[in-house]
Order: sequence, then structure tokens, then C-alpha cells
Amino acid sequence: MNPEQALPLYCLFMFALFGGLALRVRHKQQERARIRERIAALQADDPALIAIDDWNARYRLLTANGKGWRGLIYITLTARRITAYDQRSNAAILDCAPEQVRWFGRPQPYHSGLNEIWLHVQVGDEWLLLRVWLYPLTMRDLVRALKGVCAPELVTAYRRRRPYVHHGPLPARPATQDIHGAWTLAAPVSLYLMPRFLVILEGQRVLRTLPLEAVQQIGALRRLDQPGAQGLLRFRAEEETFAFALDDHEAFATALAEAAKRSLEAPVERKQKGKDDPDDD
Repeated sequence: MNPEQALPLYCLFMFALFGGLALRVRHKQQERARIRERIAALQADDPALIAIDDWNARYRLLTANGKGWRGLIYITLTARRITAYDQRSNAAILDCAPEQVRWFGRPQPYHSGLNEIWLHVQVGDEWLLLRVWLYPLTMRDLVRALKGVCAPELVTAYRRRRPYVHHGPLPARPATQDIHGAWTLAAPVSLYLMPRFLVILEGQRVLRTLPLEAVQQIGALRRLDQPGAQGLLRFRAEEETFAFALDDHEAFATALAEAAKRSLEAPVERKQKGKDDPDDD
């Protein structure tokens, strides 16, 4: 192909490329306009509503055992509701009362790029994890808003030292021991350790949440009745003794002991007395 023939094709390619980009920009502008209209309508109904809106805000919403959705997000907060919306569909992906939030925290200190925050939420008997990525200024706005609507104990937990302990969910079987020392295993469940609770799940359904500050006498045991079988995690909480058979029981016991210890620690003090620590926002 000689240059005279190639030039029209090149021009056609560039025209199609810039035309496609222009359509994408126009679509994004229309999407952003719909979001602004939605937020304005919500704020007209409730002037105290706080909107966390960034065109590049990303999310991943996970159930406790792994099913997930992802996309772009904006969030509204009031004293009564926290609602997360998918930017493209404008549909609510998560709607909960502040008292249904079980924990929120940023795995890493602030940095110049997209910062990540995790929100654990229990809606009925379903446990959800919302992971959100925002740039620093917008992330600080979200954290301040969460502190303003969530319970004080969540703010205390937020300020504790990193790394936050998460472990699981892992398959486990509740175990009971008879008077002869033999263990009997019940139907499988899942154990999910997060910074404030040990969550016991049956499939996607929450069976029980045990506050970590109540967990004590944690031990990792090998079965004497069946030496080759799974080891046992055993502990006491809320005046009960719990035992579970699971793989790598020693690692889970270590993580549970660390998480339980941290749940009793005072939060990290601010670096400058009388001034806000920028990483505390």
C-alpha cells in the first residue's frame, strides 16, 4: 500500500477513534449529571444528607463466602441510613442503618493514589463486606461522615493499630467431646474472623457473632482419639465453651488470640497532642 492509499485509511481510523472517545465522554457527562440530580433530590428531602461522590470511586461488594459485585460507586449518609449506589445503574447496592455497620477501617495509611476502606455490614442474617477505593480528600470526607453516624465503639476500633486481623471464612465443624474423650463433629459451618467479631456462618447465613473482647482461653488441640484427623480450635466466650475442627487450626487460633488481644487495646494516640492526626481522619 502506497502512502497515498494509506492516508485516507489513517484519517478514517483517527476519526473513528476520536468519535468513540467523544461518545464515551458524552455518556460519562450524562451519567454524572444523573448522579448530581439524584443527590440534589435526596438532599432536598434531607438537607443533612452527606454525599460522597467521586467519578473514579470504585467498589467491590462481597458476601461472607465470596460472591461479589464490582463497579463505580457513590455513597450517601444520614443519621438513619447509609446507602451505596452503583454509578452506572444509579441503583442502591447496599442500604443499611448505621447500627448495622459492624466495623470500618483502612488497611493502609493515606497515600496519593486510590485509598481503600473496608466496611463490614450485617443486614438481617447476611454478612456483607463493602470495599471502596477513593482519592485522599474524598476518603477523608467518607471517614469523617462514618465517624459522625456510627457508634463510638466503631470509631475506637477504627483507630486501633494496623494490620487489622482478618482470617477466613474457613470451613469448620463444631465439635463436642464425650466423657471418654472422643470427639463428635456436627454439620459444617464457616468461621470468619474480623477485627471486632468471630462470625459463625451456615452458608451465607449468620448463625452467631461473638465479640472478640469476650473470647478467652484460646487453644489449638490435636485429637487424641483420632491423631490423623483435623486439629481443634477451642475457646470460651459468653460463658460457653466452643470447639471446631478445621484445617490449619493452629494458624486460626493464633489469629484469634491476636484479634482478641487487640480488641482490648486502647486506640493509637494522635501524634500531635491537641491537633488532628491526618491519618486518623
